[in-house]
Amino acid sequence: TWEGDGVAGRQIAHDMNKISEMMWVKSRSHSTSWHVYHKGLNSGVNPEDYYLQLQDADGESTTNRWDNTAPTSTNFTVGNANAVNASNRDYIAMLFASVDGISKVGSYTGNGSTTGPVITTGFAPRLIMIKRSSGDGDWYILDTVRGLTSSSNKLLKLNDDDAQSTPSSVYVEPSSTGFQLKVGYLHYNFNNEKYIYYAHA
Repeated sequence: TWEGDGVAGRQIAHDMNKISEMMWVKSRSHSTSWHVYHKGLNSGVNPEDYYLQLQDADGESTTNRWDNTAPTSTNFTVGNANAVNASNRDYIAMLFASVDGISKVGSYTGNGSTTGPVITTGFAPRLIMIKRSSGDGDWYILDTVRGLTSSSNKLLKLNDDDAQSTPSSVYVEPSSTGFQLKVGYLHYNFNNEKYIYYAHA
């Protein structure tokens, strides 16, 4: 957490001892969106120049939210936008990194096929988050508690308040080492579209 000072280039220290590969930032004292950094934005090329927002389905946008500075293993940098570092506002950040056998932050390019990309996480994921980053796409959440299996996917979306839904076909097939996309659907696996994901064991 930190109190904003309105100065671009503010460095916020953390104790992960790993580079933050995904970050969610929100004001605690004012009404703002959750602003998201992910290392897969812009196909991984200068992702610190881009952001997403959890509350909507919009694709990636260019920004000064991170002051065009890549995060490090000891800190991350914010600009002076109201969403991340306005004077006299309080903020919170949630940081994510890949940990062998536990979590994986990554991205992939869709192929539009029912035999989509195979994503290797190194573990059997119990939770998967997927978002189309190159254009509009919901923040999909799948997990084993609600029924992430090779025969059924129950879906929740971070960006709306709908109840879970069950698609007529399997979109994501989990395995002991990751998952595979099984549908040529725009929000999961459209040809040449870019997607980010987070998986947890």
